[in-house]
Amino acid sequence: MRAGYLAGNPAPHVQLPPARRPRAAVWTSERIAAWEETGIWPPVAVWIAAQTAVFLNAIRSHRLYAACHLIALRGLRRGEVPAGIRD
Repeated sequence: MRAGYLAGNPAPHVQLPPARRPRAAVWTSERIAAWEETGIWPPVAVWIAAQTAVFLNAIRSHRLYAACHLIALRGLRRGEVPAGIRD
């Protein structure tokens, strides 16, 4: 449009199929076993409080501990986490 090749913006006329939002799956022992066997995990998976505590205790001396603690306990979204930490 800026270059003058189109008279109008066609994007508002596009009809997209409705998308289903994935449901969060809790990392149960069965789900962990299936992941270890197949290497496939759910699109959205969450830890229970005990699993989060084990993880945070395991990385207590890591330089990114404070960032992981903040992410885990304050529920930051992916876009709110600096790229160097989430990658």
